[in-house]
Amino acid sequence: MRKVFFVGLLVIGLLFIPQVTLGLTSPEVKARGGETTVMFIGDKGLQLDTEYGINSEVGLNVAIRKDMAKVGAKYEFDSNLALLLGVVDQAPFFGANLAMPLAQDMGFIGDLTIALASNRLMATLEMGVVIDLGNNLDLRGGLLAETNQSGKNFSFQIGLGVNY
Repeated sequence: MRKVFFVGLLVIGLLFIPQVTLGLTSPEVKARGGETTVMFIGDKGLQLDTEYGINSEVGLNVAIRKDMAKVGAKYEFDSNLALLLGVVDQAPFFGANLAMPLAQDMGFIGDLTIALASNRLMATLEMGVVIDLGNNLDLRGGLLAETNQSGKNFSFQIGLGVNY
């Protein structure tokens, strides 16, 4: 009960800080630039995620943690929508990365990934908060929901992102 109260209070507090954006990754691709994040995810430990934009529409993404490896490409339709294709744990995946502005300094961002491994469907949904700490540094926190052959998992995640 105490843990739930603390996390709820943290999320509410983050929503009232100026220049807050909901989401862990943006659908926007930066030409010859990108972002690298280090996240601590509940029971799963650390995750390293990096993205690099080949041009203003196509980017490459790699994510690694102890129980998962993901390599993919992102195609940006506009700054609010990107499609994802790639391989996660030797299974092909596709997904969408969405952003919806809520106010001038606030918006909602979500990421949904679906993969098919051994004729079994796996799905991942991420949503969260990103707070700009400086020119190229941000604090990220949010929720990660996964379902796969081993069951369903719901985790909180927090970390830092560097934009370049």
